Amino acid sequence: MIIGITFLSFLLSYLSPGDPAQILLNNQGVKASEEALQSTRHELGLDRPMIVQYGDWLMDLCKGDMGTSYKSNRPVLSEMTAKIPGTLILTVTALGVTMLLSIPLGTWCAWYAGGKADRLIQMVTYLFASLPSFFLALLLMYFLSLKIKLFPVIGSLSMKGLVMPVLTLALTLSAWYIRQVRAIIRKEMQGSYIDGLRARGMSERQILFGHVLRNCRGPLVTLIGISFGSMLGGTTIVESIFSWPGVGKLAVDAITARDYPVIQSYVVWMAVIYVLVNLITDLMYHQLDPRIRLGVTRE
Repeated sequence: MIIGITFLSFLLSYLSPGDPAQILLNNQGVKASEEALQSTRHELGLDRPMIVQYGDWLMDLCKGDMGTSYKSNRPVLSEMTAKIPGTLILTVTALGVTMLLSIPLGTWCAWYAGGKADRLIQMVTYLFASLPSFFLALLLMYFLSLKIKLFPVIGSLSMKGLVMPVLTLALTLSAWYIRQVRAIIRKEMQGSYIDGLRARGMSERQILFGHVLRNCRGPLVTLIGISFGSMLGGTTIVESIFSWPGVGKLAVDAITARDYPVIQSYVVWMAVIYVLVNLITDLMYHQLDPRIRLGVTRE
């Protein structure tokens, strides 16, 4: 899968409009004469067949060489590793806040399904789920930065600079997570074993906290794994709006500047992250749910 994705990304970059040699010379402030263009294309290996270019790039990638950025003239690996900590901090913090909000509220909605609190929370989640993340980010920026002046407009690796990007991600994610947690718990509470537990004299609270929530760990881990993988790839919109120093912002800047080595490396990063996170999620699911290990299906 990773090999296929790298080939497609390289092919799309190869077919994209624009001459990388001309972009490189323009960024260096050199006049793009025909002689200079031909020399630069030969130096970059762009005058060779596409499949040969891809093979050389793939071999260099396996050695840890992702090429050189056209924009900064620095190794792409250095560019990526400098931005990964920012994305990791934003991802872990936003997911942590999301879990603190969504699991208790989702459990509450499932426990009191159909009640006033459940309907109110469902209405609020509809609202936040309908708001695009960029619109919510602009609203937070307008009220919290420009009006109240509580937080800086530009995000940074500090406590204050982290608040608004985390709020934007956590509020939009929580709106989806609360509904998912509610649905998972409600479905689990309809299992046939629940009647058996009630017949043994267990209270509803004991059933919920002792059995239902424990059996919901697998689907919750799957949700967290999917979100963690996508957010590690860079939340491009949020990072761009708040100028957050992360991988997503780096990818947007690379696309704007047609910095193809950075774009290709970003696609590889996304592919590796998705494959690894899905693999780890499957392994965790296998450990958390004994029915999968034993090959037992529940009716």
